[in-house]
Amino acid sequence: MRILVSLASPLIAAWCQAERVLDAQKAFALPVIARLLFLVTLLDFFIKSALTKFGDGALGFLTPSAGAFAQIFPKRAEAVLYNTSEIGIFEWVIIMLGTYGELILPILIVVGLATRLASLAMIGFILVMSIVDVAGHGVALGALLDGNPGSIVPDQRLFWCMPLLVLVFMGAGRLSLDQMLFAPKRR
Repeated sequence: MRILVSLASPLIAAWCQAERVLDAQKAFALPVIARLLFLVTLLDFFIKSALTKFGDGALGFLTPSAGAFAQIFPKRAEAVLYNTSEIGIFEWVIIMLGTYGELILPILIVVGLATRLASLAMIGFILVMSIVDVAGHGVALGALLDGNPGSIVPDQRLFWCMPLLVLVFMGAGRLSLDQMLFAPKRR
């Protein structure tokens, strides 16, 4: 028994030291890892999706495309044969807010500016997107935590929200614009 204890003591001590090092670094590492994970897995998806929602021409950045109308209000767009001149003011506001949110929020998250608010808003965006997918486009809801990784809604979207939740609770971390602009100056 003494031999086991004498062999285990250095291993236990090394493990405890490793835990102390990891605990000391988690406030630095987790937000950076969460933002990098968002960058490499979701930034491109949201930017490309947002860019499909702008209309053509010089004022395209103020004009929703037929695709935006169909993506965000699918039943209404179908009812008016995707005619963008039939977009009402309420629909225009929702489409443009959603489009600019889908474009700006991911960039804010990646650079770490207003990160907690941007991450919380992005979670809300993903929730609304999921509701539209199910209610408007007829995407199969699937069962929550059904063990099927192919279930797009809601299992996959829960994974999308995980790095965002880390950022909501921990902020952007030291390597961010939030830290550079708003942290108290160190002496």
